[in-house]
Amino acid sequence: MIGLLQFYLKKRFTLFSVGEEYEKAEYIVFGVPFDSTVSFLPGCRFGPLAVRLFSENIVYPSLAGMHSKIADLGDLIPSINVKWMLKRTFKIVDKISSEGKKPIIIGGEHTLTLASLRAIAKHSDLTTIIFDAHLDLLDDHMDSRVNHATWLRRFLDKKRGKVVVIGCRDFLEEERKYGEENLDLIISADLVHRSLDEVLEELRGLLKNSENIYISVDVDVLDVGGRIGVSSPSPNGLTPSQVTRFLEVLCRKNIIGMDVVEVNPLIDMGASASYASYFIAYTLSSQKIDVGY
Repeated sequence: MIGLLQFYLKKRFTLFSVGEEYEKAEYIVFGVPFDSTVSFLPGCRFGPLAVRLFSENIVYPSLAGMHSKIADLGDLIPSINVKWMLKRTFKIVDKISSEGKKPIIIGGEHTLTLASLRAIAKHSDLTTIIFDAHLDLLDDHMDSRVNHATWLRRFLDKKRGKVVVIGCRDFLEEERKYGEENLDLIISADLVHRSLDEVLEELRGLLKNSENIYISVDVDVLDVGGRIGVSSPSPNGLTPSQVTRFLEVLCRKNIIGMDVVEVNPLIDMGASASYASYFIAYTLSSQKIDVGY
């Protein structure tokens, strides 16, 4: 009877329909359904569910061989308290990284990356690559020093490794000045549009001595003209193919962790979730092949 039930009944959604075998997996997926500090359009707490749902429509050629290396363990226990969310995310990523595995996190608001980076930095030297329309370098925002607009400033308070932001175009002057002083490289959306090949070469140069890469993709890096549902939309963003060109360079290194955040399925028809799952699929698939430089 159990066999019959398993044949006819579908289990909960998992990313790319993978299983839950933690011990055998190299990449550990979990969601963080949290958007309590979002200051414009709430809804990205539903991002993990939407990304899993739309991932079932992603048929990436070399992804099938990766399924046995990926385990999806579900979502973080819901909370509306940013400190508790960060503590729990930190503990999960700390355990995953300490056991030689690599976290793949589906958000949720971008604040979660603060906990993930702090946990991974305990176990590995890393270079952090952030795709984002914003710099997230405010010292405080809406009466809080820890939120979606300040998280990178908090990480840089005790910076570990190189940090690069790609695709930014919506920020205050104070953020620009702080970023120029404290980030290793800022590649604005305007630079990408004007000279993509040049900035890719600049990125390759910065990565020469970097072995371990952490990738954080805020989906608002994409242009809103593509009807992308995000919590803080901004025009004149990158195209999906431009993001993929950057990922192609990054995936020649060892990806030790990744998150895709700010997917807001309440305000689009699945475009943001589709792109999020595609970027994850592309990254994981690319790790199968040692293409070198």
